[in-house]
Amino acid sequence: MTPEEFGALFERFRRSAFRLEARDVYSVPDEQEDLAAFLNGQQVPARTPGNDSWLALVAGATAAGRGVVRVRVVGRPVTDYTRFEFAAYIENVMAGEEVRVVERGWLDGADMAWANDDFWIFDDETVALLRYDEHGHFLGAERAGDPAAYLSARQRALALSVDLADFTL
Repeated sequence: MTPEEFGALFERFRRSAFRLEARDVYSVPDEQEDLAAFLNGQQVPARTPGNDSWLALVAGATAAGRGVVRVRVVGRPVTDYTRFEFAAYIENVMAGEEVRVVERGWLDGADMAWANDDFWIFDDETVALLRYDEHGHFLGAERAGDPAAYLSARQRALALSVDLADFTL
């Protein structure tokens, strides 16, 4: 799937967008300065729908009645990147995204079939598998075939997870 095709999924979904986020570390070039500031105990500039394209998308989608939900799978101890990400999730929630968390320790063996893969599900119909290199650099997305396994994984992830506000780092 081309970057344009992947981006269009976020513009066209009609009811719901669900993300399973499973890596402990992501390497996002646009985040490096803020990550360094966070790790040095400095204030990170506030993100709002007015200055952040993701938050603008979330705010617009939720205002239109479309749901955006993320389940973040975390290991223990949590990584510095995960702590940074959790601090940023507060702004995601304020924009309307539902963020939930599941610890790897809460999973059983059958859950490992889905708990290490990042993916998006759009409208229960289209699944985009996200590919990363070993350092967490995004390589691209590819369309999955039958969404049934991913819909089951979403159901299980939601059942096991807790709301971000109820999770203790």
